[in-house]
Amino acid sequence: MEFQVTTIQPPSIEAEELLAFFRCRRLPYLDRLGPIQAKLPPEDLLEQWRRDRQALVAKIAEQFPGKQVAPGNEAVLAAMSQGLRYIYGGQIEAELFIEREAAVDITALELETELSKDPRHLPRIPDFTDSADPTTATPDSFLTSEFQAIRVSSCFDLILQDQPLPAKGQRYLRYLPAQIRIGKRPKPEYELLLALQAELLGTLQGSTPKRGILILQGGKWHTLYLGRRQQQLRQLIREYLLTLDQPDPPQVFMARSRCHLCHWRAHCRQLNAASQPLSLLPGVTGSRYPLLQEAGIESVEDLANAHLETLQAIPKLGSAVALQLKRQACATLTQQPVWIQREPLPKAPVEIYFDIEADPRHNVAYLLGLLVVEPAEGTDVFRYHSCLATTPAEEGDIWQQFLHLIEQYPEAPIYHFHGFEVQTCQRLGQQYNTNPRRLRQLLNRFVDLHDRVQRSVVLPIESYSLKNIARWLGFEWRLPDANGAQSIYWYSRWLETQDREFLERSLIYNEDDCRATHRLKDWLGKSADLNP
Repeated sequence: MEFQVTTIQPPSIEAEELLAFFRCRRLPYLDRLGPIQAKLPPEDLLEQWRRDRQALVAKIAEQFPGKQVAPGNEAVLAAMSQGLRYIYGGQIEAELFIEREAAVDITALELETELSKDPRHLPRIPDFTDSADPTTATPDSFLTSEFQAIRVSSCFDLILQDQPLPAKGQRYLRYLPAQIRIGKRPKPEYELLLALQAELLGTLQGSTPKRGILILQGGKWHTLYLGRRQQQLRQLIREYLLTLDQPDPPQVFMARSRCHLCHWRAHCRQLNAASQPLSLLPGVTGSRYPLLQEAGIESVEDLANAHLETLQAIPKLGSAVALQLKRQACATLTQQPVWIQREPLPKAPVEIYFDIEADPRHNVAYLLGLLVVEPAEGTDVFRYHSCLATTPAEEGDIWQQFLHLIEQYPEAPIYHFHGFEVQTCQRLGQQYNTNPRRLRQLLNRFVDLHDRVQRSVVLPIESYSLKNIARWLGFEWRLPDANGAQSIYWYSRWLETQDREFLERSLIYNEDDCRATHRLKDWLGKSADLNP
């Protein structure tokens, strides 16, 4: 009798997929299995960030010369055996062993980043004397547990030497993983990625590093402690593999902070609208949705028609949240605003509408836009003023220009949307030594219309951004696809190319933001006058 032996290949994943899954449970599923025709083209700003990261990697490589190696374990091992201090661009693939039992809910864990007490512009590499990391995943560590082999690969920005001499019985020098990113602050996802790379590196050198290096914007080096991430990492891999085995994409609650640059955002909205429209209701979060389901509330109509006392009795929901959700459901179901209170707005002959464009990449508020509205012969006259910094070095100049302009209308209220304008003016005032009394007088004139909307009315919209509110009121931007991320990209492109068209787009977008703010104020003011 002949027997046929079938070799079962372990599942294979890439580190970037796992990182995407940490950010959004649906993203890697759609990248693998989603309808390609529904995938939007990448945002320009993402491409800009990719180029910025490449430039930072090149700068680090120039400051700390090393060897660029080809992908593959053999190339990395060859470079390590040569005792090279810095190894760039290596890719390692190895089998990791993951316990089958889920041990921890990763979403419930705190993910603050631990930094060394003295982060420096030059690396301070710890000297390890431990022969092994007790959290390392090896077959021996699972003698009493069932485990699953997972084949994982990852591209390394940088692998750098940790120990000048190999430990006793160790074939290779010890190395640490390093990630080079353009952010200003460490993020938990990068710490998890470094923990995964440390495990992969451990399969080559015989011991898993307990620390990794994160190099951020400006070339700042941070030492990160990775031991506490191993359990979280394994749970993340388990959840990811389970997700890929499911016939449908996982449920996701869309959030502007996560979704606004994603190429699947339109597709996800359609999925949610068709299968779980309640999830698109403002205020219905991932933690509140199951509470509503347990109470038998499956739709916007169910929520709108539920007795308030019934909602307020739902454990962990809270009375204030219950009232907020019921109002939102009523507004959405009827497509009419639900008024909480009608507050009068300041009245003055001249009004100012204010919006700021800023570029965090260059740490500059580059455009302070003002729309001055004055009455003249029975109508309103609109004058747009742009205080524009053509280079980041001009930020202080446009701040003084803005102050001079705004003080020509000392009695005019300054309308804006959300707190960014206040925060930025506070920073500019402190940075450029503005007299505190002068700054205080300026800030006292500010009227935040986002705050007024939140206190006054519930609208039949999916999010309370200026764009959503103004478009509900019938306002349209001249550049229909423009947004804050696009404006950042335009300014970066202006600095690189000196093509004035990029600046002109930012000016059009900023003026339209000011005009949208005026449209909102006009509607709020007329509504308050109709029924005080």
